[in-house]
Amino acid sequence: MRLRASPSVAAVCLGILLPAANARADIVVTVEAPTLVRVFFESDRPPPEMPVSAAEGSAACSNVFEIEAKIESSVEVVSPTAVHVYPENFEIVTRLKSTIYLPDRSPSLLHEHEEGHRAIGEHFYRDAEAAAREAAQSLIGQSFEGIGLDRAEAEQRAGRSVLAVLKDEYMKRTHARSAAANARYDEITKHGLNGRIPAEGAVELALAEARRQEALTAQ
Repeated sequence: MRLRASPSVAAVCLGILLPAANARADIVVTVEAPTLVRVFFESDRPPPEMPVSAAEGSAACSNVFEIEAKIESSVEVVSPTAVHVYPENFEIVTRLKSTIYLPDRSPSLLHEHEEGHRAIGEHFYRDAEAAAREAAQSLIGQSFEGIGLDRAEAEQRAGRSVLAVLKDEYMKRTHARSAAANARYDEITKHGLNGRIPAEGAVELALAEARRQEALTAQ
């Protein structure tokens, strides 16, 4: 049986919107340490939570980037059912949760390959604080409209819009970069089946190519 590695990268955003206590913009970011769980299983009985992209009997690494935020915003009442909110203060928590799934008695080459996926996720998570600050800063001064049956519902809808944009801005600075590098890593290693390139070397190659691509895109 040939064992094929399969990466999975997910993104999660949680948060609440609060009225602004003052007019001074403030961004506080707490970066939690990345966590890692290794799950071993019989090849014919993969765990139900294993990424669906993994083939039967294969290995996988799931890197889940999370951002949680409490956001204080000024509220402009446009009508009894419509508001504009202006994000001002942010309390942000970021997390990276990695899970490696490996069939019992799988070769060490596959173990090393999945650890490479984890390493790539952690590499981009090192930028989590700067990414969260940049994401929050990009929202300050913006207006987010909310329309509902009453003011409370309108504020809730505007708050969901703020959180959605915060998540997108953060994820494109972390999750998206990690996903692109992990995809290139799989191309280099042929999903862990190419034993000619050590996993550590393939990680370095994938990250170097990611940096070059980002530099070209920034021009």
